[in-house]
Amino acid sequence: MREISTFSGGILAKELAAICLQTKTAAAWSVHDFESEVAQKTSKIFILTDNENNKKTALGFCALRYTFESAEITNFAILPSMQRKHLGTEIFAYALDFLKNNGVKNITLEVSSVNISAQEFYKKFNFTCVNTRKKFYNMKEDALLLKLNL
Repeated sequence: MREISTFSGGILAKELAAICLQTKTAAAWSVHDFESEVAQKTSKIFILTDNENNKKTALGFCALRYTFESAEITNFAILPSMQRKHLGTEIFAYALDFLKNNGVKNITLEVSSVNISAQEFYKKFNFTCVNTRKKFYNMKEDALLLKLNL
């Protein structure tokens, strides 16, 4: 059975860091990065897990920061073997609902200009490109700044 919950630190941080390394498009957060991020009052990390035989296995996550009416999706990834199964849509919609229910009016995120599948994914949620950051990723790829008004 799959479940979305709030990550509060602990053993799953290692699995989340491994997902970052496997996806190649997520920010390469370490275990320490996840632990530091979750300690911030304005941060929230939702995790999608498969709960089989009383063991939780991380399938993906959506990390965000929010204050007052603004939010930023800071990292987002689904285990490569579980992609294209609507799991990303499930957890991303969950995160957007959380933000909307907490008074957020606008959400931003960055995506590589060469990551067309991610751009198409965000367009399904009505994100639009509002700016380009030249050579943002590794001094090579541009980053597109996307925004959603709720």
